[in-house]
Amino acid sequence: MKAPPPLTAELLEAFSGVYLAHRYDELAATPEFHRECWRRYCDARIPAAATAAPRKHAKTTALTHDFVTAAVAFRWAEFVLLLGSSEDLAKENLGDIADEFRGNEDLRRDFGIAKLVVDQSTDLIVECTDGHQFRILARGAEQKIRGLKWHGKRPGLIIADDIEEDEQVASRDRRIKFRRWFMRAAIQALRKGGYVRVHGTVMHDDSLLANLLKNKSWNARLYKAHRAFDDFHDILWPEMFDEQALRTIRKGFIDANDAEGYAQEYLNDPRDSSDAYLRREWFQPMSEDERALPKLGAVGVDLAISKADRANRTSFSVGGKDLSNELFFVDQAVGRWDGLEIIEQFFALHETHHPEVYFVEDGVIWKSIVTMMNAEMARREIFLNIVPIWPVKDKAARGRSLQARMRAGRCKFDKEAEWYPAFEDELLRFTGNAEATLDDQFDSAAILSRGLETYSVEQEDLMSDDDLAFERESARLRASGGGGRSTVTGY
Repeated sequence: MKAPPPLTAELLEAFSGVYLAHRYDELAATPEFHRECWRRYCDARIPAAATAAPRKHAKTTALTHDFVTAAVAFRWAEFVLLLGSSEDLAKENLGDIADEFRGNEDLRRDFGIAKLVVDQSTDLIVECTDGHQFRILARGAEQKIRGLKWHGKRPGLIIADDIEEDEQVASRDRRIKFRRWFMRAAIQALRKGGYVRVHGTVMHDDSLLANLLKNKSWNARLYKAHRAFDDFHDILWPEMFDEQALRTIRKGFIDANDAEGYAQEYLNDPRDSSDAYLRREWFQPMSEDERALPKLGAVGVDLAISKADRANRTSFSVGGKDLSNELFFVDQAVGRWDGLEIIEQFFALHETHHPEVYFVEDGVIWKSIVTMMNAEMARREIFLNIVPIWPVKDKAARGRSLQARMRAGRCKFDKEAEWYPAFEDELLRFTGNAEATLDDQFDSAAILSRGLETYSVEQEDLMSDDDLAFERESARLRASGGGGRSTVTGY
């Protein structure tokens, strides 16, 4: 058999149409995003590619079944490692591919398939009439794959298809463990010069796939079924899912009280939903006139004592409350500090903003530094009004005050400040359900809102000491008859 032509996206599309289309549940025009993915997957200049695409948009059909079958048939790959979230899922994908080489007579004839040397649920070895062999091995996520070899060679192609499930992204520790397995075990099984292709749906903003999408070493693409939760422009595959079909699917999720699920499964963004904990449109900018309003200054403080890179951070959210009880966020400080550095940060913010009150949760960390804090205030003769408030362990419950304020349009933010973009991004990532990657700024903002619930702002709260003294003296004179217009001079 003569050498096959190089595998290209155009060749792969023709191959799937001629040899594989009979397996498709519903025949529909090939979407452009499939062609784009095939161009990336067939490009030998791209060692690592990642694709996030919506559910039911034929990721597995186009990027696992079609691509892998074509890759071994055209001898683009000789030893393939097929990964799934579980071994059963990987076996299912391998079984569908094996069926092609087992019973697809047109494929067998035209590509010289002689026999299946090994035909097992997790292992397929196929021999061609000219003696060429190829192998596809199926494994589940986190199974042992170190040292895999066949004919003295490591896998030249790794396909990871939906390798993350809810359990793998539920907690921070679990996500870290899974990423380590993928980077330290799975990727290292690849031969030098080999290729890895990962596709799935973003399950969490700190999932493996979400991190690969941001990794500059990877050629990555993210696709949405349409532009946004409430915007049905730019439909990804209109021949299969028109606007009405997508609205019907979305309504099913909403009726099940899981709008976030639709945003995750079809938009690859759990935050873009009608029941997101905080919604982007709630982050209202502060106007120039509002900047100038007198405010009762306050700081919400979420404490964490650690210098470790992956540890929680201490966060200070600086805000002010005006006479209409609107909350304005004016500054933010966050970092991994030890106890002395945290105390120093209190005084630095006091020197800059002179807030009237600081709110901290009355927990173990505050109790561990309060003695040092009192000693430092006495030494400097600067006494801060620090108010401990009752700690709330449930983060979703802790944030209800902030959520309610923002929903009512009673929070404004200094969107021009350097700290703001990271602050907004972190608050939007908080879901109230799965553990967020970073949520310290959310916590301090929530503590600030909770603390200020007990503080109603009166006019005198916003007056300087001189203004208050003048007002008192004026009131005294009026009460004694010494104030007002003179009957003699007229003033």
